Amino acid sequence: MIRTRVAVILLLGLIVLAHVALWRSDRMETGMKLTLTLINAVGWAVVLIPAWAVSKWLNAHRHKD
Repeated sequence: MIRTRVAVILLLGLIVLAHVALWRSDRMETGMKLTLTLINAVGWAVVLIPAWAVSKWLNAHRHKD
């Protein structure tokens, strides 16, 4: 449990640092930075929202009995 929490915190930290580095970089135009940020956000939403929903569904069925 604690290893999972630490792994999630590290992953989120790396994602935030990557976005900060992207937005502070002067090698790309602002439009491209925004596009990449939106693609990343949509990608994470596609992965995380269904995973969260399945987790809630599974917990509801486990506690039903």
